[in-house]
Amino acid sequence: MRSRGGSPVKQRCSSRGKRFRQIPQSFSGRYIKSRIPQGRPRNIAFDASLRAAAGRRAKDLRSHGFIRITTPDIREKMRLQPTAAAILFLLDASGSMGANRRMVLTKGIILSIVNDAYYKRDQVALLTFRAAQTELLLPFTRSPQVAKYHLRSLAVGGKTPLGLGLKEAGILLRAESLKNAKVKPLLIAVSDGKGNVALEYDDPYDEAMHYAGLVKRSSIESIFIDTEEDPCSFGYGRQVARAMGAHYLLAEDIIRRGVIELPL
Repeated sequence: MRSRGGSPVKQRCSSRGKRFRQIPQSFSGRYIKSRIPQGRPRNIAFDASLRAAAGRRAKDLRSHGFIRITTPDIREKMRLQPTAAAILFLLDASGSMGANRRMVLTKGIILSIVNDAYYKRDQVALLTFRAAQTELLLPFTRSPQVAKYHLRSLAVGGKTPLGLGLKEAGILLRAESLKNAKVKPLLIAVSDGKGNVALEYDDPYDEAMHYAGLVKRSSIESIFIDTEEDPCSFGYGRQVARAMGAHYLLAEDIIRRGVIELPL
């Protein structure tokens, strides 16, 4: 993707290979650091435990030639294990996104993430919301070509059922997690946050905030990319992101900096 200055948007997480996550008590994966156990330790880090004991009992070593390791000294290993991500793009395809410049920027940002996902061996899916419905344009796939095709042929128009979009996104990601526990779900919502139609609540804002809260309670890692050109005028996107527990990013800032960082 290219910014207004013509330079491509870069990904700081664009190195080849799968994404990684830290597994405290795993016996496989690369040992990277230690921590104080939370409960019964299963994978003891002897080097770190010895250092902790030595720091507490330097006199024992000088006097007796040995160091006692006691329960407060025990440390466990933190390991890195490779894991793929299941990235669901929740895209606002309503009339408020219909401004040509705004949608061009939005598609460019998503295409940049899709390219990165291909190198990380992640799966991507595309769910849109507009009028009074959602549409799963693309089930989870590892093909960037298919994702790009559906994104470029995206139709825009109608009202903004943001709450419904968040509801369906949560259902899809929870189902994907049940299929494969080793896949880490990631929701990337792209919208200006201005929901203006509700299906279950009297107020669209209340509905959006309710389902944003469900995303957070489901412990789904999320990013909210706010496409509002002047977020200070309303600030709905920031409020929804906060309710989701999401990393909040402004589309304008992404373009200006030329860098987007994913939390994985």
